[in-house]
Amino acid sequence: MRAAYAFQLALVAGQALLLGGCATQKLWEEGTLANYHEPATPSNLGLYQATNRTDFLVLYDESSERSDSIQRRAYWLGANSDRIKARRKPHFVAVKTGEGLLPIPIGSDGQTLASPASGCPYALSSTNGDSFTLHWPGSHAGPYELPVYPDASGRTKQVLLTPLTVAADITIVGGFLFVMFYPASAEAVSCAVNH
Repeated sequence: MRAAYAFQLALVAGQALLLGGCATQKLWEEGTLANYHEPATPSNLGLYQATNRTDFLVLYDESSERSDSIQRRAYWLGANSDRIKARRKPHFVAVKTGEGLLPIPIGSDGQTLASPASGCPYALSSTNGDSFTLHWPGSHAGPYELPVYPDASGRTKQVLLTPLTVAADITIVGGFLFVMFYPASAEAVSCAVNH
């Protein structure tokens, strides 16, 4: 009898561990409660070549899932390429940073640009306007995706909701254990009282 009870206890404890934490785990999955920022449609891409550094300034229109507003953004391409690949917010700079820089002609994929000045870069934008490729005579770089990243409010919501999901998980596991062991404990109490 004791061996069967110990086996049943071990089985239920194992199930509780495997089933426990479902709500909290779901809350902390990637992208849960996140509001994303992404290029607007159209993105109104603008590219500028820096004169005092080896980088390109990217300007584009950004939209957010939280609001219908469009915001003009600017960032340095080379300095932010790893952040953008990782879907993290780039380090934005003032839009007016582009003033005085050399504009880069932009065409669409499949479109032939009027012949750019010899040796000068030009860019081709993807059909949907979310990426572009830089071209020089005889070479190219890219494609480069425009930033898509979650805002910080999703993380804040996750932190604030964690105590509630932990409480829910504990309640579920506790209820499960109670249902499994209540008959056995009630029987043990009944036996002790009757003897």
